[in-house]
Amino acid sequence: MGALPAGRRRGVASSTQRDERARSVSRKRRGALTVTTTTVPQFGSVLAARVRAHLDDDVLRQCYRRLHAKAAVVGAWYVASYVVVLLASGWVVGVIACVSLALAMVAVGFNIQHDANHNAFFPTAGSRRLSRANRIAGLSLNAIGGSAKRWIDGHVHRHHSSPNVVGKDYDIELPPFARLAPAQQRRPWHAFQHLYVWFVYAFTSGSIIVGDIVSTIQESFEGDRKGRAPSFRDYASMVASKGLFLLLGVVIPLLLHTWWVVLVGTLGVLALSGFLLGVVFQLAHVVEEADFCASDTRTEARWHEWQVRSSVDFCHNGGPVAKALTWYAGGLNFQTEHHLFPSLPHTVYPHISEVVASTCREFDIPYHVQPTLRAALRSHYRHVRSLGQPVST
Repeated sequence: MGALPAGRRRGVASSTQRDERARSVSRKRRGALTVTTTTVPQFGSVLAARVRAHLDDDVLRQCYRRLHAKAAVVGAWYVASYVVVLLASGWVVGVIACVSLALAMVAVGFNIQHDANHNAFFPTAGSRRLSRANRIAGLSLNAIGGSAKRWIDGHVHRHHSSPNVVGKDYDIELPPFARLAPAQQRRPWHAFQHLYVWFVYAFTSGSIIVGDIVSTIQESFEGDRKGRAPSFRDYASMVASKGLFLLLGVVIPLLLHTWWVVLVGTLGVLALSGFLLGVVFQLAHVVEEADFCASDTRTEARWHEWQVRSSVDFCHNGGPVAKALTWYAGGLNFQTEHHLFPSLPHTVYPHISEVVASTCREFDIPYHVQPTLRAALRSHYRHVRSLGQPVST
């Protein structure tokens, strides 16, 4: 197989500099600390070289074409669902339209904004700087209530740099409602979190929409992680995007439907979309097989190895459920591949998964794949239930 295009080669190879020597890995689970020593010299550079060799120009072009075709379908689905919501005249059509709109909103997040804000929706000629084309496509997140700028700061810069690191990865923080990592504080009600946490996930969309506003206000007084206050442009963008979402999601529907119908429909759409967003993320990181650590006891594992240890794939079996999930979830069931190569389009992940798996086996790094969606859900359930139990001293 040929190599990646020159630009993409540089994009893949740039992160391999972080992985050059042997290391010991601290693994903390359910309050017990286990230390595993592994010797994996240059795992990242070897893996990147093999992926480059496996992906040629034709494969990449085909993957981008599939991604863009899917995005067109998802975009049309979202617009059509919204129009039907506005025109619905009965409960049956209204409920179906709201469910469809919620599913389409999540699909936009998984398949368009996620790739775009990772600089992966359009080729970038090797630049690590977010391209204009990807930046514009990433604004699709604003269209569904979020903030591309906030998401990049919280997800791209924080979660991807320190996945499953308590104190740095805000994506695994759900206090005081749930304890998702061993280093987090346990509360008495966490004993029942495996039962009620599924309802908490339904607030994910709402928390994202409101959280963007709260974070902007907080940074006005405290500054961001670099001490900078939001600019006038940041305020204007926030007001414009949230105002547009409010106009489309509430004001216009109120012109066509009674207030309580709009209220029920809006809450239903936000709850269903939030549940799906929350669950898909948890299945990739908050499960029994994933490693966790705290920021003050950071593992010595290098970047590439930690991405593998803290991520878990699911549904690779090629069956109809797995194919449908891969299409809908934007390849996020290939979470390990995504974390290792976030600047590649998600349609590439199935092509490189075996390369990643075989290289991990060679270097004795655990590469986990849940065979089915049910197995992934059960692993998350057991993990959350275990962390809810009293911590042994």
